[in-house]
Parts: sequence; C-alpha cells; structure tokens
Amino acid sequence: MLRSFAYLASAAFLAACAAGGEPNDGGSGSVGGGGEGGETGQLCVPGQQISCACPGGADGIQSCNGRGDGYGACNCGGDFGGGGAGEGGSDPCGDGTCTEGEENCHTCENDCGFCEPCTLAPSCDNAQIPPGTLMHVPTLDNVMMPMTKEQILARLEKRIEQGGPGVRLVAAALAGERAGELPAVSAIRRSFAHHPELATRVRGALTRARVERLDLSQPIDLANLGGGPITTHGGEFPGGTVECGAPLLRVRVSTVTVHEEDDDFANDIVYCALSSEAATASEIRVTPQTPNLDEGDSFTYAIEAGVFWGQAEPETPGGNLLLTYDCFETDSSDGYQSLIEGIGNLAEEVGGVAGSYGWIFGIIGAVAPVLSDALALDGDDHLFNAQQTIDLGIQLDMTNGRFWNVRRDGTHLNSDWDWELRVEAWGCAEYGTL
Repeated sequence: MLRSFAYLASAAFLAACAAGGEPNDGGSGSVGGGGEGGETGQLCVPGQQISCACPGGADGIQSCNGRGDGYGACNCGGDFGGGGAGEGGSDPCGDGTCTEGEENCHTCENDCGFCEPCTLAPSCDNAQIPPGTLMHVPTLDNVMMPMTKEQILARLEKRIEQGGPGVRLVAAALAGERAGELPAVSAIRRSFAHHPELATRVRGALTRARVERLDLSQPIDLANLGGGPITTHGGEFPGGTVECGAPLLRVRVSTVTVHEEDDDFANDIVYCALSSEAATASEIRVTPQTPNLDEGDSFTYAIEAGVFWGQAEPETPGGNLLLTYDCFETDSSDGYQSLIEGIGNLAEEVGGVAGSYGWIFGIIGAVAPVLSDALALDGDDHLFNAQQTIDLGIQLDMTNGRFWNVRRDGTHLNSDWDWELRVEAWGCAEYGTL
C-alpha cells in the first residue's frame, strides 16, 4: 500500500570533537553556558553554536540540541561565515536553524526542538479496528432522492466530457489494439477478452454516453489518474500538524438498513460497490450480498468486508477523499458475479488485491468508478447512489472514531424503497499518542 509519509524517529547525536575544537563532550560544568547550565540542569543553551574540527583541518559548527543536554554532530558541510567549512553539500540538520519544509522536530530535534506530544489523534497501535465508541457527525449525513438511469448516464457523460485518464483507458481498450499503447490498456483489454459479456455491457454504456467525443490519440497521463474531483494539498503533513503528523484513515460501511423494501414479496438482497479516490490511491470494495431483508431489518458487515479506504492499513489520503456509494437489489446472481469478476480480473492485472472482493489501485485511479458507473446501466436494480467528499480539514479529527449515515429512498416499479448505510471512519496519526 502506498504511504505518503514514512514514520520518522527523532534522535540526538553526541560526537566528540577532534583536538583543536571547543569542549563538547557533555561533561559537567557550564559548557558554553556561562554557568547557567549548572543551575538549570542544562549543559548548554538550546540553539547555541560552537566550532568543531573537521577532516582536513577545516572548522565546522555544532549546535546545542532542544533539550540543552548536549551538542549535535559536527556539521562540516555548510558555509557558516567563518570560512573553510569543508567541501560538498551541507546538511541543514545541526546548523542551528529549523529550515521550513526541510526539518521539523521529528527529523531534526537539534535545530527544531523537542516535539510536543500529539493530543489530537491516537497512535497507530491497534488502529486496524474501530474504537468501541464513535461520535456521530451529522454534517456528513446524506439524505437524497434516488438517481434515475438518465442521471447515472449524465454522470458517466460528465466523466467522458472531462476526458479523464480512467475513462480513456477503458475506451482505448475497447477501441482495438494500437502500436505503442500503454500496458494498462493492454491489461484492461485482456480482462475484457476473458469476459466478453462485460465488454459488451461497458461498450454499450460508453456508446450511449457518446464516447466518440474522446480524443484517444492524445497521450494518457497516468500520473493524474486519481485527478478530477480530488483536491490535493501541499505541505509536510497534509491535514495534520507538526506534533501529530498526517492523519491515517480507514473508512467502512458497517451496516445497511432496509427501512422499506423494494421487493415486497421476496424482500431485498442488497450489495454495494463502494469506491474511494484520493491523491495517493483509489480503492473499491464490493460488499457481500445480504440475506433477505424485510422492512426494518439491518445487516452488519464484518469489519474487513466493509472497508473501502485503508483496506490494507490506515492510509493518509493526502487531500480530500471522494467516496462513492452504489448499491443494488439482486434480481439474480448474474449481475453480482459480473461485477466481481470484471473488477477482480482488472485489479489482478493492473492493481493489487487487498482482500476478499476488495481492491487497491495504486495507478489505475478512476477505472474502478467508471466500471461501476457503466455496469450500473444494466443488470441488477441500481437503486442507491450517493457521493460525498471528506474534506482534508476534518480528517485528523476523524481518526478518533466518527460515524454518519447515508440514506436514499424512492419508487421503483411502483414499489417504494428506503435504504440507509452507516459509514464509519477511524485511524491514527503518524505521531499520535492518545
């Protein structure tokens, strides 16, 4: 699984200076501190610099660390205004200045001081499962009218109008082999060859959405496969703080509730295609089919059966997180199996399988949502559709465990239906301590 930010361990290094340098061995007395160290327990004043000897006789600089209990390693690479600071590039850590964008309290305690504990998010120990208590976030509750087939088609048309890489990859695979095409296109074509009925359905959906408007002669930018509605954010810890680091999330659908069933005779058997897109990756999960659900019945998924962001482990989105919910009422086993096999075979060739009926696409980005849109135009009754964006600004808070409800209702073939999903998010921060 992709990880935008590695865990970093902060450390202070004490080095003995060669002959000719000032004392820096952390001994007793007021080393560089004019006697103040003896009174406060510090050995030096944080940030204070002293000279030290470098190979070849040049002078370097050592800086007192943020705790004041010793000096960092002798920096021999920079220009400190004293002349002859050695050769080669400089290492900013140890020069006494906390360089923005290059150093922080985790990577260079000597220059930036000791990190305050993170009190906003939990640590990543035991973050695979949600906490026992989750707080409701009403602002994320989503009650909407059902989406008609025409509206679904309009959504697919919009994707085609934008000419996104995911749509163009699928269209290129269906258009026939070309010299010099991308390996991802060849992989998608092989998947369609294994499942010609899937290719027929996707081709029909894209044709109805006027796929001919796409210019397939232009190169496809794989670097922007996760683009479109996703907003990325710069900065060292997007969505987090220096103390906590970046937020790492898992998101799952935990429960589906049938307030009113669509099928009044046989009750409703429900399954969902859940997708998530962010700056770092995209994921898709197809939930298991529920048992027959009568009016008022609920079905709770096992944790791993409902996770559709952070399937392998808590993951940082690196920007806004787009969530799409497409849920179906089963007429037969054909639609469900077609969805599973179509996405599964594609994932094996161009992405990676993260578990049972769950896939993570490190480079394929929008392909999974495009396939779910196209398949929704045929097959089982596609009743439930919703899409929402989890803003970067609330993701650190969500690591503590939050839930919300996404609900849809409508009329299908003269029968009213009303379904609701409970969605949960939790996780940790890179340096969380709660």
